[in-house]
Amino acid sequence: MAVLPDRRLARIEWFEQRLANWAANAAAIGLNPAQVIALQQRVTAARTGYNGAQQARNGSKASTVTFHTSEDEMADLGRDLIKTIKAFAETTNDPNVYALAEVPPPAPPTPAGPPDAPTDLRGSINNDGAVELKWEGTLSHRTFYEVYRRAEGESAWSFIASMGAKSFLDDTLASGCSAVLYRVRAKRGDLVSESADPILIRLGVEPVGATTNAAEEPPSQLGLAA
Repeated sequence: MAVLPDRRLARIEWFEQRLANWAANAAAIGLNPAQVIALQQRVTAARTGYNGAQQARNGSKASTVTFHTSEDEMADLGRDLIKTIKAFAETTNDPNVYALAEVPPPAPPTPAGPPDAPTDLRGSINNDGAVELKWEGTLSHRTFYEVYRRAEGESAWSFIASMGAKSFLDDTLASGCSAVLYRVRAKRGDLVSESADPILIRLGVEPVGATTNAAEEPPSQLGLAA
């Protein structure tokens, strides 16, 4: 079993705790005064070295904290100044500002591409007899929706509304209309999506709030072709 501890500081402390006793009883424990003095000198040197290392380590930590704090302050101010430079370049519409400041100009915006087609188009008849349409989709990148309608007896689709929402209330149906088809498509700028699957709404036949899907009852049975 080892007598000395494994850790350096623990070994210094081990000898420090015994030096006085060894010096007082050198002959009785088989040592001479010169040996004890030599050990004492080395213990003192080891303690001095340890204390110096601790001071250096603490100084290094303090220096690291100072460095990080200073760098954070520099970066924060620098970011603010870069924002100011970019704002000035945009305000003056002068791209040379970026070159003079050696700041990269903003990348041109990536085109959003055509919008996704709306899905889950559904409709119901409210208490006033108007048709309420709802669907799923996105309004991102300035997407909006166009609603088309084809009432019983009509041969072509009619554009009836454009809105930046995912719902629409149609209260413009002619009196006596008993069935109508709706379809909705998304639009972004000049780009348009495919239309959602059309739905067939029967009026004056189904209970209030009922919806008939075009897939469940063919429009041809009502004189309507999808």
